[in-house]
Amino acid sequence: MSRGRIDVYLDLASMFSYVCFVDLQRNLEKLTANAVEVEFHPIFLGGINNLSGNKPPWTLEAKAKYLVFDGKRAADRVGITYQTPDDLFERAKTQSALRALLFIKAEYPKGIFLSALHFLFYKFWTPPNADVVDEDNLKALLLEATEIPGHGAKLFTDDDVQRILKGRSKMKQELVQNTGKVVATGAFGCPWIIATNSKGVSEPFFGSDRFNHIYAFLGVEFQDIEVLQARPKI
Repeated sequence: MSRGRIDVYLDLASMFSYVCFVDLQRNLEKLTANAVEVEFHPIFLGGINNLSGNKPPWTLEAKAKYLVFDGKRAADRVGITYQTPDDLFERAKTQSALRALLFIKAEYPKGIFLSALHFLFYKFWTPPNADVVDEDNLKALLLEATEIPGHGAKLFTDDDVQRILKGRSKMKQELVQNTGKVVATGAFGCPWIIATNSKGVSEPFFGSDRFNHIYAFLGVEFQDIEVLQARPKI
């Protein structure tokens, strides 16, 4: 019997989307065993901000200072390292790369899509921080993409990459529609998550640190945070 599904809406330019993706990736087999389906949806964070009236957190000085601490804590928890590009505002114009990911999702096996998404997240946030806006850079990244960032077999041939780059135009409207659709559910940033339980009831969750609430909502057993009994001093 299905316990439900988790729909995750994310953008490459969101570091907390990267954290969310890695967290769910390492739990996918367990979630599948618990009859929970997980689906990742590339959306444009800039569009969410525009439609919802929100602003990037780094544009508010107090939030920017806080994120230096919170970003590192979140990354450490899932075992990734990251560095924020100095020109993040320009690099956040990820529409072209997101359309490429949507095409890959539509035309290639799910494992290929997840590997490509993981690879682009890794390259975007890991020094020297790849630029996915530039066409030549994006092409080179897709040619370089491997099953695991830096390891495994190549995901795409030269012909594949040409097909992906050409096919992106078909995904322009889908990216716009998906972004508008998620804003209609109340989204003001990402990762934005819609969890649907076995009764067909859906609720929204925001951020990369809400999985305890999501799993409780879905009825999935998990180890929650608790204070352990103090060990006697020797």
